[in-house]
Amino acid sequence: MDKQLTNESGAGASNVGLLGEFLKQRRIDKNYTLEKLSQKTKISVNILKALECNDYDHLPSAAYIKGFVTSYVKVLGVPLDEAILKMEYTYLNVLGKPFPALNHTKGMAAPTPQPVRATRDAQDSDESSAAQSVIESGDSFIESTKSLMPIVIFAGIILLFVAGYKLISSVIESEVTDQKAKDLGPKIESSSALVKQPEQAKRTEAPANDVGAPGVPNEVPVVANPDEAKLDQEFQRNFPPVEFKKLRGKLFSVKMDAPENLDEVVLPKQIKDSMNSELQNVYIRAIEGNTWLSYKVDDGPIQSVIINKDNDLFLQGSEVRIFLGNVNVTKIFYNNYLIETPTKTGVKSLVFPEESNSKFQLPLFPKAKDDILYTSDEYIKRMKMEDDELLKRKENL
Repeated sequence: MDKQLTNESGAGASNVGLLGEFLKQRRIDKNYTLEKLSQKTKISVNILKALECNDYDHLPSAAYIKGFVTSYVKVLGVPLDEAILKMEYTYLNVLGKPFPALNHTKGMAAPTPQPVRATRDAQDSDESSAAQSVIESGDSFIESTKSLMPIVIFAGIILLFVAGYKLISSVIESEVTDQKAKDLGPKIESSSALVKQPEQAKRTEAPANDVGAPGVPNEVPVVANPDEAKLDQEFQRNFPPVEFKKLRGKLFSVKMDAPENLDEVVLPKQIKDSMNSELQNVYIRAIEGNTWLSYKVDDGPIQSVIINKDNDLFLQGSEVRIFLGNVNVTKIFYNNYLIETPTKTGVKSLVFPEESNSKFQLPLFPKAKDDILYTSDEYIKRMKMEDDELLKRKENL
């Protein structure tokens, strides 16, 4: 990164050191390669490289960074407090702003059969360790897209050059043909005159409804207003454009005969007894690892939680929406029956009851630049307000 590193964290900060060098040295001391560490932590190699290079321009938001660091040092047996101190110091020196307080992730209480229930370990810092699994597939897609961008841009330039060359060539060829037909003798024209001549011919010889000679443009290209282009770049959006898609098809299937339905270790009796037949009853248990999710029950607020391994979450309401990461490590029960949630990426959106699917769009809970989650309807509304504001400013130029 090109940013100048400064020491602004107070007395003693000079002894803290940057996080990337600290992590890399500990990894080397433990004789771990990046590939081996990636297998252990389930964090992509590109993310690990960015951490060790203090490259926060290629890392996601602060919550994920903390989760990555937590997973990294846990595998290596490094004290978490020391790593967090270095993370906050490095974040301040690299980005020039303090590491944000992660107060948008809600804690989970001990398991009791209540309408909305969640359990978790006491340490908030441990919760962040699972966040990386949600975006791992997205990271690889983003990295591959970035690598293709120069090729796409170069190909576009080549296409424009070829198209321009063909246009000029066809104009010159047409003019030469016209000159021969008129038998004007051995008169030599400059190339610039040849290019301009078809336009004159069109004005004097072509009928009013003629589309023009082949290869000659019929319309003058519109040049974009440079002030508008500058305004597009400078306009600060909190709700950048997001492509939404209507929910279609089945999101899950119910396994009525699954053996887990009768296993009280996986589906406790107190949960089964808490089922309300007039409501949607959703029970999520983390079996093989940690999972991250956001959910909304009826008109309640959007909540974000991390369910650590062997912990659970029980939701009840007339309508339940869930966006789930690392879903393959969980067992999810709907009205006391196991459901199957097919996904290739480990990320899954769920709506209960199924007949409510047509009311919503994906993503269910898009995040704005202020790091706040919104429903798709609210995000679309605010995105349009920003579009209208930008259009109004352009009209006033």
